[in-house]
Amino acid sequence: MDPEQVPAGTRRWIRSARVQDAALALAVIVPEAFFFGDPIAPGTSWPARLVLAAFALPEAVALLFRRRWPTAVYLVVWALAAGASVLTILTDFHFTPYFGILVALYTVARLCRRPAALTALALTAVPIGLDTADILTSLGTPGYRTAALVTALAFYLPLTIAAWGVGRWSRATAAAAEHDRLALARARLAVTHERVRIARELHDIVANAVAVIVMQAETARATAAADPPRAEETLARIEDLGRGAMAELRRLLRLLRTADAPVEDGVRRRGLADLAPLLEDVRRAGVLIDLEVQGTPAHLDESVDLTAYRLVQEAVTNITKHAGPGSHAAVRITWTDVLHLDVVDDGAGHCTATRRELSTGHGLIGLAERIALFGGELSATPYRSGFRVTATLPLTPAPVAPEPAG
Repeated sequence: MDPEQVPAGTRRWIRSARVQDAALALAVIVPEAFFFGDPIAPGTSWPARLVLAAFALPEAVALLFRRRWPTAVYLVVWALAAGASVLTILTDFHFTPYFGILVALYTVARLCRRPAALTALALTAVPIGLDTADILTSLGTPGYRTAALVTALAFYLPLTIAAWGVGRWSRATAAAAEHDRLALARARLAVTHERVRIARELHDIVANAVAVIVMQAETARATAAADPPRAEETLARIEDLGRGAMAELRRLLRLLRTADAPVEDGVRRRGLADLAPLLEDVRRAGVLIDLEVQGTPAHLDESVDLTAYRLVQEAVTNITKHAGPGSHAAVRITWTDVLHLDVVDDGAGHCTATRRELSTGHGLIGLAERIALFGGELSATPYRSGFRVTATLPLTPAPVAPEPAG
């Protein structure tokens, strides 16, 4: 029958760990009782059969919980096997269980650490030794004893070592598979983070460059007739902006196409040192903007420097889009043990609906997420008649918390 044709409820029942353990316990106890015991041999009394059941049934019940409590189950099965072997040696009762302890030994080797697995392997020698001693004491001829000893060792040792070895190998295989799964998950997460980073970079480059280009094109159109030299200068600046944006786009697209491409690839990342051209573009768009720096500038990690630049870029571009020409704005940078950025405008300019349509609505959201990754904070709120964007950034990125030891 095709596995897909099996009802879902039946498949869940078959895959149940408890059902599998119950089937395994039954498959162990029944042959064990008949191979290592004599419940139906002539002369076996009912009390002896009941005693055999008193050893076999608890062993079967214990094996049902081998996955949950492997060490405890092994000790129970070991105690039952050793007790049955001692009773066999001291009386005419006959039951020397072994298959159950093999399953329990495998489970400990599979689920427990090496010290517990080695201890279980050593303890398994006790019921094996007791069973071998019972066989040897029942034989009177020395030659038969030697043959019986060799036969017992040839039977018990390979099975015991194989059960333990398969358990350890299965544990190592599962650990390797889990390691590979976690490595793959981390790699996928890293790829996702990189894609998000590149998407944010693309947004910052495209949205802000296009907004400034559009606004300066409006200025050029408005001044073309009255002041041709100024219009020509504005058009030249638009050309420079477009070229710069295309250069950054090419860099990011190379990163998307080639995993081994260097991050810089010949194009220097922007930082706070590049604010002057940015603010000049905003002034050309008609916004009166000042730059104030307080404190002694410190060396910034490249990623923090880029994030600070993108914050100012997004804030001043929003001013040109929403406050418009004629508004007055200020960019304040304060250096202390952290970096404080404050961009505020008075909202006194003239802004058209066309400029407002240039906003994507994702700039500040993405910046807030990026700043939070560095352990900083971002605030964007109305301020008097205008708007204010403030941020606090550490001078170096917040360290990544180490993964807990496995």
